[in-house]
Amino acid sequence: MASASTRGNQDKDPHLPPPSKQSLLFCPKSKLHIHRAEISKIMRECQEESFWKRALPFSLVSMLVTQGLVYQGYLAANPRFGSLPKVAVAGLLGFGLGKVSYIGACQSKFHFFEDQLRGAGFGPQHNRFEAKAGGSPESGSSRPA
Repeated sequence: MASASTRGNQDKDPHLPPPSKQSLLFCPKSKLHIHRAEISKIMRECQEESFWKRALPFSLVSMLVTQGLVYQGYLAANPRFGSLPKVAVAGLLGFGLGKVSYIGACQSKFHFFEDQLRGAGFGPQHNRFEAKAGGSPESGSSRPA
């Protein structure tokens, strides 16, 4: 009976796409389809902030330091291209390190968003309290003595 009423509620929910437009990986319980715009907004913010706050500064600083080392004679310049190859590699490495260093900040944004959605049935903690509060006899018998 409960599954029939749940299935009926899912069909009438305005947030759910029609069954013909649902993908094979569609899960109505996760409700990710409702918050897809928020997730894409966070991803866009992370990309922009990682570029402006970490990747660009790391890249510029590493390029300036490399050019200074070539100018001072600590690094040898290429006879044909000069300091350009070393500076370009330093810029690419600085850019990559800057992007990687911002991963933790982006993860914290997603964790904050996930914590806001916990009440909406999002994440692994959903329904755990109900399972503990139920006190089913099978859970007591599976414990080792």
